[in-house]
Amino acid sequence: MGCSGLDCAPGAETSGDDTSGRGWERTRRMGVNTLAFRLAQHNRLFTVDADCVPCAPQTDWNLNRQFLDLVARSGTALFVSVDPAARTDHTDADLAAAVGLALDGGTPGGVEQLDWLATTAPRRWRVGAETLVYDWAEPWGATPLAV
Repeated sequence: MGCSGLDCAPGAETSGDDTSGRGWERTRRMGVNTLAFRLAQHNRLFTVDADCVPCAPQTDWNLNRQFLDLVARSGTALFVSVDPAARTDHTDADLAAAVGLALDGGTPGGVEQLDWLATTAPRRWRVGAETLVYDWAEPWGATPLAV
């Protein structure tokens, strides 16, 4: 199955558009928002797929790492796309921890977006018994349509 592809296998379909290893804003818009707004459908008819978490030199790893963390905690499908040029001991450790958590089924109790009625990019999430706040915004804010 490829990006934006249709597969006849039951339960295997994409639930959002493609993320990007070139521009964080597209990943925020397509990946984070797919997870936020499709999460209620997870394991109903299909497994939610927020698309690939990029690890690329063109995007800020601090932003991608937050997306990686949330997807791993969510218990949804975790896919990563790693450019070898972006690999460091730090990124490898983050990726290994996230894959381990995802393979264990995510955080017990799952995740739930808390501020989805007030924003188009939920930042506040219930993760198990705690509340986490992710900072998705780049220094200049969100790009409305350029992506």
